Amino acid sequence: MDSLERSARPSLGWRANWLEIAFVASVSLLFSPEPRALDEIKLQLKWRHQFQFAGYYVALDQGYYRDAGLEVTLIEAQPDTDMVDEVVSGRAEFGIGTSELLLARQTQPVVALAPIYQHSPFALAARADRASNLHELVGQPIMLEPGAAEILALFQQEGVSIDQLDIRPHTQRIDDLISGRVAAMSVYSTTEPYQLRRLGFNYNLFSARTSGIDFYGDILFTTEDQIRRHPKRVKGFLDASLAGWREAITHSETAIDLIMERYNSQKRDRDSYRFEANESRRLIRPDLIDVGHTNPGRWRHIADTYADLDMLPRNVSLDRFLYAPNRPLVDPRLLTALAGSLALLLLLSALTWKIARLNRRLTREIVERERINSRLQEHDALFRLITENSSDVIWILDVARRRLEYVSPSVKSMRGFSPEEVMARPIEDSMTVESWNRIAHLVEAIETQQRTRMKIDFAPRVTEIEQPVKMGGTVQTEVVTTPVLDESGHPVKLLGITRDTTQRKVLEAELRTRIAAIEAAGDAIAITDVQGYLLYANPAFAKQTGYALEELKGAHTRTFKSGRHDASLYADLWQTVLGGRIWRGELINKRKDGSLYEEEMTIAPVISVKGQVDCFVAIKRDVSERRSMERALKEANRQLSENLTRIRLLQKELAEQTIRDPLTGLHNRRYLDETLPREFARARHEGYTLTAAMVDVDHFKRINDTWGHPAGDSLLKSLAALLQERFREGDIVCRYGGEEFLVLLPHTSIEICLPRADWLRQAFGNFRMSYQDVEIRATLSIGLASYPECANSPQTLIQMADAALYQAKHKGRNRVEFMPSEAPES
Repeated sequence: MDSLERSARPSLGWRANWLEIAFVASVSLLFSPEPRALDEIKLQLKWRHQFQFAGYYVALDQGYYRDAGLEVTLIEAQPDTDMVDEVVSGRAEFGIGTSELLLARQTQPVVALAPIYQHSPFALAARADRASNLHELVGQPIMLEPGAAEILALFQQEGVSIDQLDIRPHTQRIDDLISGRVAAMSVYSTTEPYQLRRLGFNYNLFSARTSGIDFYGDILFTTEDQIRRHPKRVKGFLDASLAGWREAITHSETAIDLIMERYNSQKRDRDSYRFEANESRRLIRPDLIDVGHTNPGRWRHIADTYADLDMLPRNVSLDRFLYAPNRPLVDPRLLTALAGSLALLLLLSALTWKIARLNRRLTREIVERERINSRLQEHDALFRLITENSSDVIWILDVARRRLEYVSPSVKSMRGFSPEEVMARPIEDSMTVESWNRIAHLVEAIETQQRTRMKIDFAPRVTEIEQPVKMGGTVQTEVVTTPVLDESGHPVKLLGITRDTTQRKVLEAELRTRIAAIEAAGDAIAITDVQGYLLYANPAFAKQTGYALEELKGAHTRTFKSGRHDASLYADLWQTVLGGRIWRGELINKRKDGSLYEEEMTIAPVISVKGQVDCFVAIKRDVSERRSMERALKEANRQLSENLTRIRLLQKELAEQTIRDPLTGLHNRRYLDETLPREFARARHEGYTLTAAMVDVDHFKRINDTWGHPAGDSLLKSLAALLQERFREGDIVCRYGGEEFLVLLPHTSIEICLPRADWLRQAFGNFRMSYQDVEIRATLSIGLASYPECANSPQTLIQMADAALYQAKHKGRNRVEFMPSEAPES
């Protein structure tokens, strides 16, 4: 008998036969009840204490385990705890696992007793600034914990290969996501989202259920050995646990009180447990399905998903993996009563045979009824699941009464009315008068058909109606109506599905506005397919290229190529946009008449929900005139820059001429008057010596009178060259006037300057200047004065140097003299 048949057998029923009845009767007669000690067992939790395990806390607190003869210890898990190993090794008799128990079953004798969560709480939380869809996570670091196979299946379902993912070990720290160390991490939808919302962290949550991958969560499990050796204990533990869960879900606040008092090892606040309780209720679905309900078809779906991930072989057997209570084993002690019960056995055999037949027939009927009930429950649960979780409002109208006999709960979010409020009023009150007139003819046609029994074709139809909202105003909706026929094929009810189209109307209006804006835009806008063929062009595009709109549709973008660009530019353009990135640049293109124009272009790829490039949107602007003006302006700026450079050079030359002696090229008296006060102030501030040397050509007037002024000028030029050669770059050499020259020597004392001046005197005295076949020679008289020895102001320094020069001339010329330290006060 396979697992489905075993699960259909009554959980408390057992097939009687004459031997079992004899044993029971014998025991009841021969033995009195004996007190039995509580069995000590351990339950290995998946994680640390939280509402995720509230049912087990309640079962302990309410004595459900003790009533089943059990003393249960709950064991918290650590990040490295292997729940399967803990149970298989015997360190715990029961554990809580994920749907990956099906993988463990291939090598370990584990048995799934009951799923507590009908839908897995596993989800993937991603930083909103790093990923808005799963494709954007390719190559980015993500953390997945063991048991997150459904997340891998979600990636595969969305077309993302597992090989493309950078999967890191899970640290169980939400801070790794917040700090950006990883782009995404697997989380429980019952816990981590609360922490992220409280921190105001912006994230996206991806659930496998959105892609049809629906796993169980928090599955209570044990081993085959436990079931074989202790079937009653396993059954009692399971029943007590499920009773605790029913109590915890029904009275969640009381369960939270219990957790806060005894099990708050994580030091969490009440609001976080309330959030976890509400999310757990949404995943357990006690309003639709009894807690712990197992559907073998769901397990087959899970097995197929694992097979798609190459984690299980295809069509793996579920036999002996799903728990089905076996009939109670006979206590060996009863065999000792067999001899004493033989007489009673003979007396009761006839009656037992009849009871056994009746029991077998009753058992078959019970099995069949439970199978039918199970199918009905599944269908009813599926209907409720669809209707109560659909955002569309599903309703059924009794045409004869013109009353709604069913309205799905989503009417509350759509219109603000509860289903009871809507059903209590006539159908006409559910819409405006104008909208009722659109649908009334259908209701009247059905009523006519009911009276006349005439055949009328009632095909499903779509009608737009406006419905009132409880808080005032109306909502725009779209209604699909389908007649419900009776056994004779005549309509008796009307099935409707109402969808809120308010947002769609807004989007349609926005779309019309955007289309109008695109049509009226001054920039050229075009849409092409991925091969480059035009799908759409606005009027500005036609005007810019010179083609009619009819000619542009279906044309290829190469039609506008001018031949002015290398193939590498177009290769880069296509590589960029086909890679899903925006390309911006400028191209020279060709109009229909052959003329060329320059345009700025932005090409943006349009990405589908599957992450593929669907088409491209290009925005183009003719910048030919602007570029021409820019080039002209650039040329004008270049010419202006050149003219300014020439002017600056001329200004510099003029400025230089004002401070230069035109004959010798040395600085002139004007430059000296500007420079000397600064040098004197610097020498005074920094405390160094400043020496002035006044140089004069002896008997220079005689040279001019004898050989003429050209000869005197040549001699002065020769002296100027000798001065520049002899003195340092930092020394200031000036033509002071006529045949007089002045040299300022910073950081130079009289003692240092004296030999240099004497060298200059001797060098000039030995100099022979050839002029018109005549050798001309002359001598120098030099006067020295220094600060601070003999002067305390610029004027005094010049006066002292000039006085020293006068002294040199007075003593016979061709000599160097310096002023003594007793300088006159300035």
